[in-house]
Amino acid sequence: MPVKNPNHKSLKYLSFAVVGDGFKRSVPALDKFWAPRSVFAHFTGLIDSGGQIKRGAALEEWQYEAESFKDDMEFLLRHAHHEFWSYMVYQKSALASVVSFLQNCIPFYVNILGVSIPDNIKRLHEDILNLVVRIIFRILTAKESSECWIEKDHLRELVYQNYLISVPMLLDLLIAVGNAVSENVTLLRKIFEWLLAIEPKYKQDLITSLKFLETAFRSIQMQTDNEGFEGAGGGLLDKMSDTPFDDVALYTLNCSFTISVLLDVCPEMRSLYGEEGFAQHIARFYDTTLPQLYKNIYNINSSALSLVWLNQSRIQFLRAFRSIISFHLEAVLTDPASSLAPCEDFIAILTECLAEQAFVVDYERLYPIALDVEILKQACSELDSFKITFLIEGYQRERNVEAFKSNQQTNVEQSKGNGHVLNIENKSPEIYLNGKTNVHTISNPVQQRDIESEIAMVLDCLPDLGTGFIRRLLTRYDSGEEAIAALLEENLPPDLFDLDRSEVYIPPDLQDKLTQEIGVKHYNVFDGDKYDVLTQDDPKCVVKKGKGFPNAPKNVAQLLDDKSDIAMLRDRYREYSLIAEGDSTEEQEYEDEYDDSYEVVLESESRAVKSKQFKQVLGDIADESEDESDSEDCDEIVKEKRIETGENDGKEKFAHFCENPEDVRARYEMSCKMKSSQRSGSRKMQNNRDVVGGLKGQGQDKEVLRNRQKKENQKSTRANHNRKAGAAFKRSKGMIS
Repeated sequence: MPVKNPNHKSLKYLSFAVVGDGFKRSVPALDKFWAPRSVFAHFTGLIDSGGQIKRGAALEEWQYEAESFKDDMEFLLRHAHHEFWSYMVYQKSALASVVSFLQNCIPFYVNILGVSIPDNIKRLHEDILNLVVRIIFRILTAKESSECWIEKDHLRELVYQNYLISVPMLLDLLIAVGNAVSENVTLLRKIFEWLLAIEPKYKQDLITSLKFLETAFRSIQMQTDNEGFEGAGGGLLDKMSDTPFDDVALYTLNCSFTISVLLDVCPEMRSLYGEEGFAQHIARFYDTTLPQLYKNIYNINSSALSLVWLNQSRIQFLRAFRSIISFHLEAVLTDPASSLAPCEDFIAILTECLAEQAFVVDYERLYPIALDVEILKQACSELDSFKITFLIEGYQRERNVEAFKSNQQTNVEQSKGNGHVLNIENKSPEIYLNGKTNVHTISNPVQQRDIESEIAMVLDCLPDLGTGFIRRLLTRYDSGEEAIAALLEENLPPDLFDLDRSEVYIPPDLQDKLTQEIGVKHYNVFDGDKYDVLTQDDPKCVVKKGKGFPNAPKNVAQLLDDKSDIAMLRDRYREYSLIAEGDSTEEQEYEDEYDDSYEVVLESESRAVKSKQFKQVLGDIADESEDESDSEDCDEIVKEKRIETGENDGKEKFAHFCENPEDVRARYEMSCKMKSSQRSGSRKMQNNRDVVGGLKGQGQDKEVLRNRQKKENQKSTRANHNRKAGAAFKRSKGMIS
């Protein structure tokens, strides 16, 4: 229905008269009164996490829900200006419905996913996308007519403070619309231009989004390294997926298109992302994560569709990097007079990325660096020629492969024929995403390399490998450290990854090498053995040089001082020390059926128990000597103990293999009696020396009073170290100063 606004007031000051409940009242144009509906449909995704489309009953259910969602979007657009804004501001479910579509819609690169969508589903999805884009444009439109309009400041407040448009919503919109068609690029550019004109703070929010993109890179790296778990990210593996890394590859594809489209439709972000160093992050992620992810997928399924997704991700990341650094080229072409700073920034970014070898190779193939450098030279003549030369040589190494391929083949053949030292030139490996390593040489001085020491170093770390396999590795890497790192990281090329790691190195026949050198072939059966001086560097034979024989004495003094016979007899006399002294008798001979180990343990235990009991008895006697009533009992115990010890001394010490149970029971009974007598004696002594007594106020026993007086009189006769220790303890706790 048309809005009655004859005074052409803005939405902020406009109000309407409403009659209800028998009275008339004025309601503001922006009020919850105009948004009575609170439930809106939620859009569900047609494609699952593995890139597969729904089928059968699930597709029919999705189509029914999509029709309901389409009706809700048309419902919002049909409302009047003030009613639409009331729904957007006061009914959060309406905005959540729009966001659900942007999060779960079909991406514009759906043809890369390799899924076939029916035509009716495509038309339905395009209609819904058209409605959602119209809603976003209506939010960004300040004036629809002379009667329906919003002030610019009020619009900025409504959009930014109520989160009607957010950065995540914009990034999802990029994937929904895309840049496949020029009309879509124009549409997205208009949205970003209007949004940044309404609220410039969105520019800072887009810069903040870089942190989330870097977090996404780290998440992909972590899930790539987490190859030992199901689903690569900890979840269960989808039955329709080719590999556990399909969801990671799809997420990587989404991130690459998001960055590429954003830099395409919002040119203002190229300079800002360049200042934040995001180009280096892209190059580092391209060189470290993408090759490992490609290798993980390739090792599981070499024909997986996710490999195509990764190749497309590579292209998009290279385009994004190109968009960031092309800003400096545009600045040079726009203002050649002040082009020194942009040229230096351009060279600095590319030079910093030289360490990422895989990125350098692919970038040079897609965007030749020589063309850009030529533009910089024409615009600015003050550039450092050394930096330019270094940059061009670093990015053009791929073109030098063919020139040095024959030399490299010769070096590999020489490395197979020489077992000790290889003469090779410095190599620079180039890593491709499929794990292939292309090694080429550059014109550097020849360096000597000790292969045997490097093989020993690798065997110290990985002793399960064969020498033949290690030798093959060392022909592909510059040092043993690089070979060990590649083995530990499982980052070997496919041709080496499938080899037998227990392969043993069989050295070539040195006789054949000698035959090739001299051109004469011998047929002696002993040719090439360990005594052959022609083929062995260190023959085992004795080569006589000068007078005498090797190790022979030079004079008479050395001949007389020869003590080699003594060393030969040393082992013979050492054996004599093992013979026992004395005559052997039948009683001393060892008997296999008798085990004396238990006897030794039993005898030591019995001696320890008896000596301990005897000391306890003597101690009890000394303590109880003051008590006359108990002296007679102690004398009897001592006499009994002496009698027992005398009897034991008189008997012949003979240890049985199994002791008599009667003797064991008698000894146990005696020990129990001694313990009971000891406890009773200590109890009596404790009662005789009691100084604590009973409770205060109830009177004390005479014996207690006598003990207290005795303690008071005799306490000066001996030292009481406890008082000093107690005082130190109280002082440490702060109880006394």
